[in-house]
Amino acid sequence: MYIHHHKKLFRNFPIPQTVKVSIVIPVKNEETYIEDLLTSLKTQVDLSGNKIDYSYFEILILANNCTDQTVDVIKKFKKKNKEINLYLEEVTLDAEEANIGYVRKTLMDLAYARLCTNGGGIMLTTDGDTIVSKEWICQNMAEIEKGADAVGGRILLKENEWEGLDKGSAFFHKKDEEYQLLIAELEAKILENFDHGKCCHHQHFNGSVAVTTDCYKKSGGIPLVKHLEDCAFYERLEKIDARVRHSHDVVVRTSARCIGRTDIGLSQQLNMWKNMNIQENKFLVESGNSLLHRFILKKRLIDLWNKRNSINNSIEEELKSIETEMVFDQNVIEAFTISTYFGEWFQEIKLLNEFRWKEEFQPVEIDEAIVDLRSILSNYSS
Repeated sequence: MYIHHHKKLFRNFPIPQTVKVSIVIPVKNEETYIEDLLTSLKTQVDLSGNKIDYSYFEILILANNCTDQTVDVIKKFKKKNKEINLYLEEVTLDAEEANIGYVRKTLMDLAYARLCTNGGGIMLTTDGDTIVSKEWICQNMAEIEKGADAVGGRILLKENEWEGLDKGSAFFHKKDEEYQLLIAELEAKILENFDHGKCCHHQHFNGSVAVTTDCYKKSGGIPLVKHLEDCAFYERLEKIDARVRHSHDVVVRTSARCIGRTDIGLSQQLNMWKNMNIQENKFLVESGNSLLHRFILKKRLIDLWNKRNSINNSIEEELKSIETEMVFDQNVIEAFTISTYFGEWFQEIKLLNEFRWKEEFQPVEIDEAIVDLRSILSNYSS
């Protein structure tokens, strides 16, 4: 069966009327990990520690081009746990379609269509080499009940595999995490976004993403890309000003393997760090001053957008008052008037200015950036 007939997938498994959460999992050769993931979904509890009702959620697994025992493991698990709404489809993909972006988009689109027959709900996705925390489903639901349109979960490495990481990968991964968390904190503080005033992080990746069906429809869904579909989807969420929560209460642990199933991703990053010499290689990143400038500029544009119905000057004058070097064209001016969302308008500005913004500040070593970010956060708070 080929995936261009994807509308036929799961056709033999009608969605139960009680289901409000659809969990999608694309897998390829995950015989080592998949049973642990399924067990972590089977043992889900609510926020009071009580076992959650299996009738409330379904699990859709699409196994593509598997050459190991992945499918057999899933079938055996299903046979032992018939009370779970677990549905498996196995497909063979041609070369053009054999990529994680296509498979996950197909699954998410199918989950959206299925939930819509029940009046809507929440779509969750994770990876076959990941284990979700016991409250994963309910913590995602809790964030959405607090007003989030989408939720990025905290993705940690599995403890036993973290301990087995080589020195280089562990060193650079830890540095990068520290750096990215500081950026997330600064961004939330300056932009006053949906994470503002709450402990947040930087991840909105495939290991743990939740989104409402309403938001998924409004965003246009996952773009058709071969990889990094999570980043492409997040860009769409930003474009429609979606309220995205980066929650530390939603936690998963993923594999630390350096040989992954995709061309680009965590495994590729770990492998790059593995081959870097801690003493000789410089880990260069965007500087604290560059980040500060970029976030403040975006906040000023947000403020301008929010008062667009009451400004007296021309939009050209307003933009120049924000930054004299900003480049804009007729598309930017027209978008300011006709765009429904700030994100739409900001995307037009980014297209013209992003390269110059990056060139304005030179990258620095990550240790310097971390020190600067801590100082900036302290000063900005004061």
